[in-house]
Amino acid sequence: MYLMFKHLHATLAMLSLVFLLLRIFLAWKDAAVLDKKWLKVTPHAVDGLFVASIVGLLIATQAHPFTSSFHTEKLIGFIAYIAFSVLTVLALRGRFPIKLKAPFAAMAILTWFWMVKVAMLKQPILLASL
Repeated sequence: MYLMFKHLHATLAMLSLVFLLLRIFLAWKDAAVLDKKWLKVTPHAVDGLFVASIVGLLIATQAHPFTSSFHTEKLIGFIAYIAFSVLTVLALRGRFPIKLKAPFAAMAILTWFWMVKVAMLKQPILLASL
């Protein structure tokens, strides 16, 4: 059960980043495909399944998010990634000044890599001293 959730989680994490990068690229190219329903719905479905895989992993490993700094940091990273992703997409749609598109996108991507690093190390980076 654990391996199934682990592989599902890793796959969904990668798909989440791929869809974010795709939307950034298409917005940069000013592509009309950004208005397609599938491109608006699919990333949300992937992120929803991503959340479900997190819950599945926590249940499979009998872990609790705030009992270890590793799990706490991954949860903080996930929330930050989703927040920066939402801000990026809103900026791409013109809800924020154009100068904020790149910083929001960079923070979302950097947060994703931070989460992956924490997951690979199986220990916190920012909360290591706690």
